[in-house]
Amino acid sequence: MVVDSAGTVVGSITGFTFDGSQRVLPQVVLQRDGRLVGLLVHPDGFEGGGPSLAYASINCTGQAWLGGPFATLILPGTIEGPGQTVYIPDPSATPGLVTAQSLLQLGRCFTFQFAVSSAVPAIPLVDLNTLFTPPFSLK
Repeated sequence: MVVDSAGTVVGSITGFTFDGSQRVLPQVVLQRDGRLVGLLVHPDGFEGGGPSLAYASINCTGQAWLGGPFATLILPGTIEGPGQTVYIPDPSATPGLVTAQSLLQLGRCFTFQFAVSSAVPAIPLVDLNTLFTPPFSLK
């Protein structure tokens, strides 16, 4: 399992991802509010496997959208600010087409027009910074 510096359990290891030739990152499933979310754990933070957040606005503000479909038992988490907030697809939403004007990726806003098929609203699940304190280790 992966634990933070205070010994708080992040989650059980479900696999590993090779990040180049220098690092092997554990994959965990975070359980929060009855939802299961897959994440990668770095020694000092988290990485989500979900798609980037898309916006109808030109400056990455307003309602965030995620392109699906999301026919899965474990949701892919998208991590963006504030802090290390995990965003997940709204499970109650009906997917539709959204014309996006901007994309938030790794904290940077990119402006260009594109279509997001099978889009559903992104909902913030939790800021991981409020639950866990790096560095992370295996136990």
